[in-house]
Amino acid sequence: MPSVELEARVARLEDHRDICNLQGRYNHYLQTGQLKDKLPELFALDHPQVRAELCDSGLWEGRDGVIRLFTHMGAKYARPGSLMVHMLLTPVVEVSADGVHAHGMWNSLGTNTYENGEGELEAMWQLGKYDLTFCKIEGRWKYLAFRWYVIFRTPFHEGWVNRPLVEGLHESGFPPVGPFHTPYDPTKTDNRFLPCPPEPEFRR
Repeated sequence: MPSVELEARVARLEDHRDICNLQGRYNHYLQTGQLKDKLPELFALDHPQVRAELCDSGLWEGRDGVIRLFTHMGAKYARPGSLMVHMLLTPVVEVSADGVHAHGMWNSLGTNTYENGEGELEAMWQLGKYDLTFCKIEGRWKYLAFRWYVIFRTPFHEGWVNRPLVEGLHESGFPPVGPFHTPYDPTKTDNRFLPCPPEPEFRR
């Protein structure tokens, strides 16, 4: 194998590793309450196309929009008894031929704690899907477009068939809810949770 081709393949492998590590760090920062302080490390905040969307939040664009959205989420779940642990599953990461853009997708299954209408804490199961676009800035991968779509967020004792969705992030004055906010619906015969993973640009 020519050295140039070998170097390119090694570079793609390193990019794949670094992108997976970025997503893993996001998850750990989320669980340890560090996410707000780590946003500049994770996101391309100075890029004109940076944006984020979380379940029914609507699409937030620009540095201020991304920071405001994640600040809102952090404040919403900063309560005694919180347990925000989300596992990363089924990764698909594709690095573009230019070596400075990439697309990744993960499913995530985990736990949350929410407060019911009587002020009591209840355990909650949550399943969602990350759809992420990355860019490389000064040799480091960062999020450019960050989307997380909810599939179900259900009280532990009720389950997704009886109550597939509780709570959300949308509030008055937020951007419109995005078209991919289509949680599990037990009345539908065909639940499909788009979008699909990116297609590979490189084949062996």
